[in-house]
Amino acid sequence: MDGPKIYIIDDEEKNIKLLKGMLFSQNYQFYEALSGEEALDLVHHISPDLILLDVMMPGISGFEVCQKLKQDEKTKSIPIIMVTALTEKEHRLQALESGADDFLSKPVDSTEVVIRVKSLLRIKSYHDEIAAKNDHLLELEKIKDKLIHMIVHDLRNPLWAVFGNLDLMLLDKHQLNQNQIKQLESCMVSCQELTEMIDSLLDIYKMEEGQMKLNIEKADLEDLVDKSIQPFLIHATKKQIALSYDHSDKNLSIQVDPRMVKRVLANLINNAIRHTPSGGKIIIASGTYQNNGNLYVEVKDTGNGIAPAYHQKIFDKFEQVKLKKSGISVGSSGLGLAFCKLAVKAHGGRIWVESKGEGEGASFQFTLPVKQSMELLA
Repeated sequence: MDGPKIYIIDDEEKNIKLLKGMLFSQNYQFYEALSGEEALDLVHHISPDLILLDVMMPGISGFEVCQKLKQDEKTKSIPIIMVTALTEKEHRLQALESGADDFLSKPVDSTEVVIRVKSLLRIKSYHDEIAAKNDHLLELEKIKDKLIHMIVHDLRNPLWAVFGNLDLMLLDKHQLNQNQIKQLESCMVSCQELTEMIDSLLDIYKMEEGQMKLNIEKADLEDLVDKSIQPFLIHATKKQIALSYDHSDKNLSIQVDPRMVKRVLANLINNAIRHTPSGGKIIIASGTYQNNGNLYVEVKDTGNGIAPAYHQKIFDKFEQVKLKKSGISVGSSGLGLAFCKLAVKAHGGRIWVESKGEGEGASFQFTLPVKQSMELLA
C-alpha cells in the first residue's frame, strides 16, 4: 500500500535530497518542485497529504505560495510546514500568518522533521476521515429529502379527495344540522392547513434545489397587502384583534412573483393572529426606505413576543423541532417562516424579526429591493 504523499518545494535540489533522506524510512511517496510557480502548477495533479515548503525562493516566495494554497478551496486543508533559514521572530509570525501549520528552522534536525511530519499527517488523516463522513451524511440527507419530497407530493391526491368530498357534503347543507355543518367546516379548515403545509414543503424543497422559478410581473404593493389581509379579517374579528394597514406611500409598483409575496404576507399575518391575545392589535405597514428606495413590509403585533436568542433560529427549518421541544411556539408547522425566508431571499430581499422578549410583541419585516427585482424581470 502506497504511503502518504509528501510534496517538497525548494529551489535547491540538495535541500530536497536532504529532506527525502531524513524521511526515507517512513514509506512516504515523494514529489518535488524547484520553484513556487512549478509548485502551484502541479499541486492539483499531485494532491499531496503534506507540503514541506522553503521560504526563500526566487520568483514567488514560500510565503506567497503558502497563502495561495490556503486560499484555494481544494488545497486549503493540506498541512504546510515552512522550512526557513530566517530566525527572526517576525519571519516566523509571517509564516503562520501566511497559513502555515508549522515551521522548521535550518539547519533541520532529522528527528524533529520526522516528528512534525508524522504529527501533521495524523491530523490530516483525522480531517479527511471527518470530511468523508460529513460528505456521506450530506448525501444521506439529500436522499432523505428526495424521499420526503416524493411522499409529500403523493399526499396531495388523497387529501384533495377528502377535501372534495367534504365540499360535496356541504353543498347539501339543508340536510345537515348546525353542529354537523360546523364540524365539516372545521374539517375543511384542517384540510386547507394541510394543503398549505404540503405546498410549503414542496416549495422549500424546490427553492433549496434551485428549481423554483419565480413568475415575475408588475404588481402594486398596496393591492398585494390588501388582498393578503382580506382572508384574515373575520378570524381577527372573532379574536377581537384590531387589524389595520398603514401605508405611507401609495401606488408603489414592483416586479415580484405576486403569489409568493402574498403567501409570505399570509404566513406573517396568520402567525401574528395566532400569537396575539384577545384585545390585541396587529398593524401592517408598507413603504419605501428613504436612503435606498427599497420597499419594505412590516407586520407588527402586541402578542407573545420572541426572546432575542431565537430571532435567527425561527427562520431555520432545522431548528423548528428543537424550538418546539423547548416550548417555543413557531406556528402550526414551523415551515411558514422557513418558506418566508427562502421566498424573500429569492426576490433578492431579506427578512428579520424584532422583539424585546416575552410579552413584548413582535415585528416581522422584509424588504423587496427595487433594483434587483427589475433585473429579475429582464
